[in-house]
Amino acid sequence: MISLSVHVLALSAALGQAPAPELFCRYAVQSAQRVTSAGPDGFSVTVRLKADPALTKDACVVEVRDRSQRIVFTREGFNARVHEDSGRDVDNDGAPDLIVGVETHRTRLCCSQYSILSLKPAPRVIGTFSNPTFRPDQHRRTVVWAALPFDDLGSDFGPVPTIAIVGQYRDGRFVDLTSENCPWILAGTAPGWASLSEDLWRLDGTRRAASRAETGPPSSAVETTRASATTVVLQMLYCGRDADARELIRQVWPDQQQEPIRASLTVAVAAALKYSAK
Repeated sequence: MISLSVHVLALSAALGQAPAPELFCRYAVQSAQRVTSAGPDGFSVTVRLKADPALTKDACVVEVRDRSQRIVFTREGFNARVHEDSGRDVDNDGAPDLIVGVETHRTRLCCSQYSILSLKPAPRVIGTFSNPTFRPDQHRRTVVWAALPFDDLGSDFGPVPTIAIVGQYRDGRFVDLTSENCPWILAGTAPGWASLSEDLWRLDGTRRAASRAETGPPSSAVETTRASATTVVLQMLYCGRDADARELIRQVWPDQQQEPIRASLTVAVAAALKYSAK
């Protein structure tokens, strides 16, 4: 979604100009939805709703066309959008890239999957990230902050546990920079969806004690606490803070649940490390 800041909207209003159209399709809005925007080098992006009102999980489409109007990329989902940073040089090759995404879940709180399309020498997908945020480093090269979701570790309607990953494209290869950013991430000061600030807030001493004391089916409050704890433990394990992760598990889960929880999260992190090594 292209989100205009307040001062840009105010300037547009002052000049009598309409703001740029939002490049977003929502499956739940059953009215005509089709927006096309010009991209770099003659490419264009269209976000549209399919005509069949019965469709849900593949109701929205994002399409990228080249100069000859040939479709070179398409994805479908519940919702579809163009990232507000589309046009940024993500792979640091000196040319702008397109960033387009879809949501593959209707009720879960994470994640939109964004594909990065490098347009030169020919359009191709160089990576797909969940809820990415893009920041420049001191040399003005793009750094990618993203969430790696674990759908199978969340409840049906609660937040999906994630691991924050950080990386940068260098000479055509994505280099994982998470380890050097772990202190920032675990302190809750990372940007965008990589931030653990809300999860850490949910893990105050009172909530930890209430969760540890709950040995039966968890209440919604305890379930939320454990979801946040799962995300923080995953991040600790990914960052090599095994002792801290074990201690948080001890504080949040009842005794009989601690070892199974630790084992399942360790397996999840091992899979995440394989993912980051690709």
